[in-house]
Amino acid sequence: MKHTLLASTLVLALSSSVYAEGKFKELEPVIETPPVETSIEKDYTVALKLGTLGVGIDVSTVVGENTAIRFNVNGLQYNRVEEIDDINYDGTLNLLTAGILVDYFPVEAYAFRVSGGAYYNGNKFTGIATPTTTTNVEINGVTYGIDDVGQLDTEITFNKVAPYIGLGWGNDADIRGWGFSLDVGAMYLGTPKADLEVTVNNPILETQIRDDVEAEKQTLLDEIEKYKVYPVIMLGVNYTF
Repeated sequence: MKHTLLASTLVLALSSSVYAEGKFKELEPVIETPPVETSIEKDYTVALKLGTLGVGIDVSTVVGENTAIRFNVNGLQYNRVEEIDDINYDGTLNLLTAGILVDYFPVEAYAFRVSGGAYYNGNKFTGIATPTTTTNVEINGVTYGIDDVGQLDTEITFNKVAPYIGLGWGNDADIRGWGFSLDVGAMYLGTPKADLEVTVNNPILETQIRDDVEAEKQTLLDEIEKYKVYPVIMLGVNYTF
């Protein structure tokens, strides 16, 4: 009897939970809604620049609230031919760099930034000195005639990886539309390397000439030793989309 009374009580309680105002409520299944993944909208900025790295293009995008990452490629070739004291000087400056930089914007409302990163450094200088008439050429303080020396080739190169640090404006990839950009910084080149090659016309003096060329090379290295840091100034226009 007790079991029957207990069973009846449970049935009555269950019926009360689904019956209201003379109507039975339909029990709806519980559907779990999966969490909605939120994503940060990324804008991209493309900039065209001109300055001490040559002509360049930047592409940057936002990677954090106050941070952007920037890729750029720059290059230019400058050639100059000049005759001095019956010697032809043909010099070519080749600028070629490709960098990856991180831009940090300390004040969110402004495009002022602090930048740091590294460049692939393909910058180099090549030069050719050729006597044009029966004149003399001086190598390491020793004078040689045109019958002794035909041509002197010079090449100056730098470390292939160059760290960079600087300040700038723009490229924040935040406000869409046109803007301008400015970079002012320094690229550390390391110790420059120099290579001198000589065309010897007089076999009798070849050993002496090549020894003087090596001494001249060391003098050149001592002179360019101070050019370890290259100033970077780039000005351009950009568009964020």
